[in-house]
Amino acid sequence: MNDRAHQSRPIVVRIYGQDYPVRARGDEEYIKRVAKYVDERMTLIEEQTSANTPTRLAILAALNIADELFQLRLEKERQIQEFEEKARQLAEYLEKNLGV
Repeated sequence: MNDRAHQSRPIVVRIYGQDYPVRARGDEEYIKRVAKYVDERMTLIEEQTSANTPTRLAILAALNIADELFQLRLEKERQIQEFEEKARQLAEYLEKNLGV
């Protein structure tokens, strides 16, 4: 089965003034939004730090984005645990009061 919609294709994105051909599957607009986010993070870090090389800015941006990802994962895990605890309490309540 040769479905062209699932094959990767080159999409050119601009990050920090450089064009990068990216082979990607899926929505081109999504890929461009991701690249724009990376570009914005690099620009922000450039404004806030003394980092002056694209490599250093890219590494600092990667660390910042990774930190955001880890924080979101921790928050998600906290919310899952909170949900599971509430579900357990509800099950206990139903069993105690309704014999369910």
